Amino acid sequence: MREYERRVTSQFGEDGIIEYLINTVGVTNKIAVEIGTGTSKENNTHNLLDKGWRVFWFDLLKNDVRHDQLVSTVATVTSTNVVELFDQQKIPSDFDLLSIDIDGNDYHVRKALAAYKPRIIVMEYNGAYDKDTEYVMPLDDSYRWRGDVRFNASLKSLQLLNDSLGYDLVYCTSQGVNAFFLRKDINPIGPKTCNDVYRKLFWYKGQPITNK
Repeated sequence: MREYERRVTSQFGEDGIIEYLINTVGVTNKIAVEIGTGTSKENNTHNLLDKGWRVFWFDLLKNDVRHDQLVSTVATVTSTNVVELFDQQKIPSDFDLLSIDIDGNDYHVRKALAAYKPRIIVMEYNGAYDKDTEYVMPLDDSYRWRGDVRFNASLKSLQLLNDSLGYDLVYCTSQGVNAFFLRKDINPIGPKTCNDVYRKLFWYKGQPITNK
């Protein structure tokens, strides 16, 4: 799938993978939700916004992007408030794409959204850990990334979580930053293993961390 990587407004070619997956599984309501958008236009859903999708952004910093189809919420998203935040914006349980990239409690927020069933999920993973290692950062709602490698969760842990919630791992970006999941009932690609798609985090210079 690497040949489909392409940047429009994303950071590492996610736009092209999202476009490929949308073309593969189709869309329903053209609603996308992104948790952890940053303050610029560089994120995983701005390209969809420009294509006429209804997009919901959540970030602890204010974003100055203005668009008729955009609902932007300034909030620190946690596992305890994320469902309430979704309810406040009347986000349906079934929508087309969810992206989570908050450099910390991503695993815990994803777990809290178990009742929501987006078709496509994009999640940042911690590619400093190797393809076989389970690692989940302890829940800490006050956490802010400090530049170390003890953040978020390993690909293996995210794969196991999403599998238990009805999703297949299908791809990781070549920079070792984001993993893509498809809902099992609409996945024509078939599930991939961590061994199939794992990529090491591009800025991590050491050997991948292992529990062995």
